[in-house]
Amino acid sequence: MSPTVPLRAYPAIAAAALACAACVPHTELEVPPTLSSTHWSQPAAAPAAAATAGAEPGFAGEAMPADLGAAFHSAELSALIARASAANTNVTIATARIRQARALLRVARGTMLPVVSGSAGVSATPVHRVPDGAFDFSNAFAGLDISFDLDLFGAHRAERDAARNRVRAAEFDRDAAMLVVQSEVARAYVQRATLATRIALLQRNVAEATELERIIRARFSAGDATRVDLGLQTIQVRQLQTEEQRLDQALDQTRTALAVLVGEEAPRFALAPAQLESLTPPAIAPVQPGELLVRRPDLRAAEARIDAAGGDVRQARAAFFPRLSLSASGLSQAASFAGPLASTLTIGANLLGPIFDRARLRGNLEFSAASQAESVELYRQVLLTSLAEVENALSAVNRSSARETLLIEVVSEAQLTARLARLQYIGGEADLQRVLDAEQRLTEAEDARAVALQERLEAAIDLFKALGGTAAGAPARALAASTTSSERIAPLARH
Repeated sequence: MSPTVPLRAYPAIAAAALACAACVPHTELEVPPTLSSTHWSQPAAAPAAAATAGAEPGFAGEAMPADLGAAFHSAELSALIARASAANTNVTIATARIRQARALLRVARGTMLPVVSGSAGVSATPVHRVPDGAFDFSNAFAGLDISFDLDLFGAHRAERDAARNRVRAAEFDRDAAMLVVQSEVARAYVQRATLATRIALLQRNVAEATELERIIRARFSAGDATRVDLGLQTIQVRQLQTEEQRLDQALDQTRTALAVLVGEEAPRFALAPAQLESLTPPAIAPVQPGELLVRRPDLRAAEARIDAAGGDVRQARAAFFPRLSLSASGLSQAASFAGPLASTLTIGANLLGPIFDRARLRGNLEFSAASQAESVELYRQVLLTSLAEVENALSAVNRSSARETLLIEVVSEAQLTARLARLQYIGGEADLQRVLDAEQRLTEAEDARAVALQERLEAAIDLFKALGGTAAGAPARALAASTTSSERIAPLARH
């Protein structure tokens, strides 16, 4: 062993380094908020069958489906969701970030391993007695160096734990992106079906209004109707045709929106609209508020970032303590290939303690602590948003269902009224204004009923998403977890 200072000086150096580290600033980590809500303010819209024995919480009388396509009993929607999960740009970007986080985890793990380096070489000596200036390559050497940081105060372990939690956060981010994409695909699919239904209704109304315009024109020619009557009906027909053009444009936009969501080129993407009546709104029974902590991937990602930030704080605190590293090196050298080897072995230990670098270390610690506080507030923000989303979705499910029931009655009455008004007008028992009013009310009622069904389906989509979706990645892994968020984070606050 060949130390650069006498052995008797090492205890003094160690004592001085520990004395400097004794003044490590104390840092209190922020504790994530606890969830006090135990039930929802909105009543569940699911029927009593939702509570049947053995049913998984979330769907009435059946296990939670794999996706919204299964929820709506649409194989075509399930296929679109599968295509989007594989090719959507947001999902692939999130997947690339997982790879980045895993690479950083490998880097962090590498700092805990010994560093081994080797060297070898051959020296060339000019041979002056040879006219052509040849070289003698008889001298050779080889060396091996090994160093290892003992990580007495856990700096490398904290770095590894932080990197591991960032991998978890990236994985949950990917699952959250997949859940958002699934919801947006289902929403665009429902909107496309609704627009196709509304366009069909308009086309029928245009045909009926055009026929009525023909009748009024004939009566005007016969002197039984006025020019005002004909003009009013012509205006009605043109307005309906204008609305049809507007809905056709919106229908085209849903096709291009679906193309982007499934990761395909819009000019090459084709999809016929589904039948709106074939999409049945699922009966979703909400889980308890506390279950959102393990169901929603965005909450799990925010929680993992709190753990990662806690690891950064521990690493910043450990930097105030001295570092002890062991090293060994060996060198073998021969004056000629046939000559004896001369070997040297050196073993040493280095104890390094920060003395004049405390300002930088304190700044790093304060920055890490502030980042941990920010991650806690971001978690709180996601938690409050998730609770509000479930509340809004439950309200939308209840209200949209009630609206559709009322509008079904309105459509039935409007159809009967419009038919009677046309017959009375043809028979000369009613004026044109009554016919126009009845036709207008029927058009509005049928259109409103289609929109109400769309709102029911979208409310189910929102509730599905707000509850964290299903086993498409992190939600399934989260449901298998047995500890709550506060139990996992509590050890972090003790450091």
